[in-house]
Amino acid sequence: MAEELETERADVREDGRRPPRAVVGSQRVEEEIFGKVFDSNIIKRIWAFVHPYRRDVVLSVISVLVFTGMQLLIPLIIRYAIDHGMQAGGSHSALTLAIVAFLIAILINYGASYWQETLVGGVAENVLFDIRKAMFSHLQRVSLSFMDKTEVGRLMSRLQGDVNSMQEFLETCVLSVGDIFLLFGIVFVMLYLDFKLGLLTLSVLPVLFVVRLFWLPLARKSFMAAHETNSVANGALAEAIHGVRAVQSMDRQEVNFTLYDDKAHANLLTHLTAARYAQIMVPIVDSLTGIAMALVIVVGGARVLNQALDVGVLVAFLFYIQRFFDPIRSLTLQYSVMQRAMASGQRLTDVLDVPVEIKDAPDAKVLSAEM
Repeated sequence: MAEELETERADVREDGRRPPRAVVGSQRVEEEIFGKVFDSNIIKRIWAFVHPYRRDVVLSVISVLVFTGMQLLIPLIIRYAIDHGMQAGGSHSALTLAIVAFLIAILINYGASYWQETLVGGVAENVLFDIRKAMFSHLQRVSLSFMDKTEVGRLMSRLQGDVNSMQEFLETCVLSVGDIFLLFGIVFVMLYLDFKLGLLTLSVLPVLFVVRLFWLPLARKSFMAAHETNSVANGALAEAIHGVRAVQSMDRQEVNFTLYDDKAHANLLTHLTAARYAQIMVPIVDSLTGIAMALVIVVGGARVLNQALDVGVLVAFLFYIQRFFDPIRSLTLQYSVMQRAMASGQRLTDVLDVPVEIKDAPDAKVLSAEM
């Protein structure tokens, strides 16, 4: 045994090669990193933890909708101010009314934004606290045979990584309601202001959907690899710390460092790849936004010169175009968040559903300190 250990240490010191048969952490990959986009069973289980805070959830959704409504209203106020207060023959009262309305909208926008962030963050933290407490309490009662068959690193990964995925899901699912409302609201308002110009603006959407069709499978694969290597690295770290006495007693620090360095480096590479795929949509969306604005300026500007379109309508269109692609980009990224959350929720409920094999009898007597 001593000779084998010395050979492993020599391999590491001389050329950094991975010693044969040496491992650190779990060698099993999680069964499912990304699940369904929507799993009703998982939602029901998570809702049991959210239910005590349903009042705050409803208030947060209302705050999100109010905030989104103000985002739709502000360009209309600017349009009114331009068309009725800034052109020749415009009235000062119309401009004053627009200024007052603008200030009120900003105050409401500020209050709704504050409450949505406060309520959503508070609900997410409270729900995660309850989930962690329930898992820790349940793990105290399961039999020792379960602990013997379960890796500490895997449990720690679920208690930390999967719970954090649920936090991300809880925070984004409420904001997704606002994104959907904002997207359809912008489409409706643009078509209402000027149907032809609205259709011209929407003409760039097919390009975005085609890009997304090719981007989503590659991005999903990269996100899956990043989550997988992160789980492996965290599990290896927990296992190495848990067994540090055995590692030091066998003088295996250098071997473990080399093996963990491989996992950490793989985790770095997959996260860099995932970050590139996540950010590739940003310049595409920005380019499409610029194209849509150029189309509106050229076509709408010509109509303004021909007095077939009000200047205020053209300015409002430019404001709406700036915000139009933001919810699309946000919802695209949240697709992977929901997939990851469903898989994480499944693993969390698996831990909570571990049967307690040894229980006190119904008529068990409580032992007193005197006994």
